[in-house]
Amino acid sequence: MKFKFIAPSFRGKKNVWLIVSFLLPLSFLFVFFFYPLINIIRFAFFGSNGFSLKSFLAVLSDSYTLRVLAFTFKESFLSAAITLLIALPGAYIISHFRFKGRDTLVSLATIPFILPSVLVALGFIILFGRSGMVNTFLIKILHFHHPVNLLYSFWGIILVHVFYNFPIPLRIIGASWDGLPKKYSFAAQSLGASNLEVFFKVTLPLLLPSVISSFTLVFMFCFLSFVIILVIGGAKFATLEVSIYTYYNMFFDFKTGSALALIQAAFTLLFVYVYMKTGSFAEKSEEKREIYEYKSLFENRKSFIFSTIYLIFVFPVIFLPLIVIFASSFTNPVTSEFTLNNFIDLFSGKFTYITSIGIYRVILNSIFFALFATALSTIFAVMISYSVKKLSKLKDFLVALLMLPIAISPVTIAFSYILTFRNTPVINSWLIIASAHTVIAFPFALKTLYPSVERMPRSLVYAAQSLGMNRLKTFFAVDLNLLRLPIIVSSIFVFAISLGEFGATFMLYKNKYITMPVALYRFISGRHFGIASAMGAVLSLMALLIFFLIDKFRKEVSVI
Repeated sequence: MKFKFIAPSFRGKKNVWLIVSFLLPLSFLFVFFFYPLINIIRFAFFGSNGFSLKSFLAVLSDSYTLRVLAFTFKESFLSAAITLLIALPGAYIISHFRFKGRDTLVSLATIPFILPSVLVALGFIILFGRSGMVNTFLIKILHFHHPVNLLYSFWGIILVHVFYNFPIPLRIIGASWDGLPKKYSFAAQSLGASNLEVFFKVTLPLLLPSVISSFTLVFMFCFLSFVIILVIGGAKFATLEVSIYTYYNMFFDFKTGSALALIQAAFTLLFVYVYMKTGSFAEKSEEKREIYEYKSLFENRKSFIFSTIYLIFVFPVIFLPLIVIFASSFTNPVTSEFTLNNFIDLFSGKFTYITSIGIYRVILNSIFFALFATALSTIFAVMISYSVKKLSKLKDFLVALLMLPIAISPVTIAFSYILTFRNTPVINSWLIIASAHTVIAFPFALKTLYPSVERMPRSLVYAAQSLGMNRLKTFFAVDLNLLRLPIIVSSIFVFAISLGEFGATFMLYKNKYITMPVALYRFISGRHFGIASAMGAVLSLMALLIFFLIDKFRKEVSVI
C-alpha cells in the first residue's frame, strides 16, 4: 500500500514540473511576442467603428505599397538567384574534391554569416564607396576621370546581399551534394548520357530540395533586410522593412505600419513553411547518402583550372570587406598614413557626442544584452524541449508555434512593442531591448536543442535512476553532460545573433542603452569612417572569436 501511495505522488510532481517548464517560456513569449503581435492585428483591422477591412485594403491597393512590395520581391529574388549561381560551383568543389586547406576554406566561408550586417555595410563602403579603395585605385592608378558609383544603387544592394548570404547555399547544397548516391549517375552514363545531361536529369533533381531550401532562406533574409537597405540603398530604395520603420519613425502612422507589417509577416510565414518542408526532404536524402572516396583536385586538369580560377576570384571577395575594415582602422582618413589615432579617439571619449555615452559602456551594453538573451533563450529552449518531448499529440504544432518569431522581422517585433508598451515604463527600460533580443534568438536555440533532446538516449538516465538518483540529480549529472555540446553551440550562436542585432534595437533604444551596431551606424551616418573602422575592428574581433568557437564544434552540431 505504501508503494502505491508514493508512485502517484511522484508522477504528480513530475507532471507539475513539466507543466511549469512549458508555461514559463510560453508566458514570456505571450507577453513579449504573441500579445504585441495581436496588437498589430488590432491596429490593422480595428478602428473606432470596430472591425473593418477598409483601411487594410486601402494600404494594400496603394500605389506606393505596391511599388515597395514589387521592389522588395525583385531585389530579394535577384539576390537569392545570383547567390545561388555563385555558390553552386563552390558547393560542387567542396563536395567532390579533397585538397589541402579545403576544410579551412569551408570554415572561413561561414564568416560573412557571423558578421553583423552593419559591419558588412561598413566594409563595402570602405571598399566600393565614392572615396573608397577601389575608386581611389581607379582614379590614381588607372586615371579614371570619375569615381564608379557602385554603392547607393540597386546593384550595390545586390552585391552586399550576395556577399552576406553566400555561405548559406554553399553549406546547405554542399552538404547534400557530398555523397549523393552515385548509382544513378553511373546508370545514366552507361546509357550514353553526357556529363551535362547527368547533371540536369539526375543530379539536379536529387539536389532540388536543398537548392529550394537554400534559395528560400536567402530570399527570406534579403526580404527582411534592413540596415543594408538603409545604409547601402538610400532613401529611394525602400523595402517593406524600411517602409514599416518609416511609417512609424517619420509619420507616426501606426495603422499603415501595422498593415505593412502583417503583409510582410504573411509572406515570411510562407517562406519559412517552404524552407522547413524542403529542408526536411534534404535531411532525409542526406540520411541515405553513400560514402565514397573523394577525388584529388589535381587528377583532372580541367577541374583543377576551373576550381583554381573560382577560388581565386570568389574567396578573396569574401574576406576583402573584413580586411579593409582592419586596414582602415589603422589609416588616417585624410593622409592615408598609418595611425593609432582612430582607436585612441574612439576610447578617449572624443566622439561621445555621437554615441551619447562612453564607448566602454556601449561595449558593456552589447555584452549584457547578448548574455541576457543567451541565458534566457537557452534555458527556455531546454525547458520547452523536455516538456514537448513528453507529448504524443500536438508536438509538431507546438514546436512550430514556438518557432514563429523566426518568421517575424526584428523591426516588426520592435514596432509591436511600441504599440503595446508605449504608455508603460517598460518602453524606456533595458528590459524592452533584452526581451526583443531573447525573442529574436529563441527560435535558433530551440532549433539546435530540441532535436538533441529528442535524440538523447534514455538508457543512461534510467541507469542513474536505478542507482538511487532522483530525476533532478539525474538531469544535472547525466542529461546536461549529454547536451553539453548542443548547449555550447546554441549559446555561442545566440550570443552572436544578439551581439549583431540592429533592427529592433535601432527602433527601441534610448541613448544610455546604445549597442555596438547602433553606435557603428551613427559613426557611418556621420561619415566618421576612421572611427567607424576602429569600432568595426573591435566588433569584428568579437565576431571572429565567436566564429572560431562555432567552428570548433560545427562537426558535432549544425547551426545552419
